[in-house]
Amino acid sequence: MHIEKNMFDNIFNTVMDIKGKSKDNLNARKDLAIICNRPELQVDERRLNVMPKAVYTLTKDQKRKVCEWVKCLRFPDRYASNLSRCVDMTELRLHGMKNHDCHIFMQKLIPVAFREMVPEHVWSALMEVSLMFQVLCSTTLDIRKVQELENSVAVIICNLEKVFPPAFFDSMEHLILHLPYEARVGGPVQYRWMYPFER
Repeated sequence: MHIEKNMFDNIFNTVMDIKGKSKDNLNARKDLAIICNRPELQVDERRLNVMPKAVYTLTKDQKRKVCEWVKCLRFPDRYASNLSRCVDMTELRLHGMKNHDCHIFMQKLIPVAFREMVPEHVWSALMEVSLMFQVLCSTTLDIRKVQELENSVAVIICNLEKVFPPAFFDSMEHLILHLPYEARVGGPVQYRWMYPFER
C-alpha cells in the first residue's frame, strides 16, 4: 500500500508539475544529455534555467481543470474521504491526501483525470499502472491474471521509462516488479494491508 501511495505521489506530482515535488526538475533535465537521448527535453546550453515543456506535464489551464474536477467529486459514504478539502486552487495542487485517498485516485481516477490532458502514449502507460494495481488489490485473485502480470510488469515499467525522465525512477518504482509474485504467494492483499487500522 505504501508502494502504491509513493507511486501515485511521483506520478501525480510530475504530471501536475508541482514545484519541489516533481521528479522532473532542472538537474534531471541536465542529466538527460548524459543518460539518454531525448533532445526535446534537454536544457538549452544558452538558456540554462529554461526547461522545455514535456509532453507528460500539464499546462496551467489543464491543472486548473483537474483541480476543479477533483473539487466537485462526490463519493459514497466510507468509499473515500472528502477529496475537495485536499484541493489548493491557488497553488493548483492536491495536499494532505491520506493513503486510502491515494489508493482510490491511483486505481479509479488517474485514468479519467488525465485521459484528454496528455498524449495517448503517456495515458496508456499511466493506464497500465492503474490496471496493474486494480488487479493486485482486487478482493479475489485470478491466478492466471496474476501470472500474466508477473510476465508483463517489466514491460509496464519500460513503458513508463519511455515517458518519464530517468530521475523519476527511484527504488519505489522498481519495487512494483515484486508485487505480482507477492500477491500470488501471499494471497489477496486486503487481508494484509493497513487501511482498516489507519482509517
